[in-house]
Amino acid sequence: MPISRITPMSAIQGYMQEQIEKKEQKAIKFLSYSGESGVNEARIAGNYKDQTGNLRSSIGYVVTNNGEIVQISSFDQVKSGNEGSNKGASFAKHIASKNTGWLSLNVVAGMPYSKYVSAKGYNVLDSSENLVERLVHQLMKQL
Repeated sequence: MPISRITPMSAIQGYMQEQIEKKEQKAIKFLSYSGESGVNEARIAGNYKDQTGNLRSSIGYVVTNNGEIVQISSFDQVKSGNEGSNKGASFAKHIASKNTGWLSLNVVAGMPYSKYVSAKGYNVLDSSENLVERLVHQLMKQL
């Protein structure tokens, strides 16, 4: 006696799409959590003297899905670092525009001189990068 499908294919496809969307939303929450953790780590562990607050204000993250921003950090202002907040958010959006893959998390320091501060041996995003890599790896295992 052969087996025959009685469930319409549209119902199966709808169920599968629903499951994919649930996993996708969970992954976005995981990436956002990892991004927030990375930002906190970078702002706290940064061992440089941030006189204006611009460098710390420019640190944030962006999560993209298929090239669209689905989550972006607030780029809170530190000290009088309004310029840093603006440049950080702008840089994160610029990076996001280059991400066309499924899901992406980018933690950024948006001030142009951040790479020079890091090159002098100061921790701008170094410990943050290590933390985010560990968290993403652990959290994605749960998916």
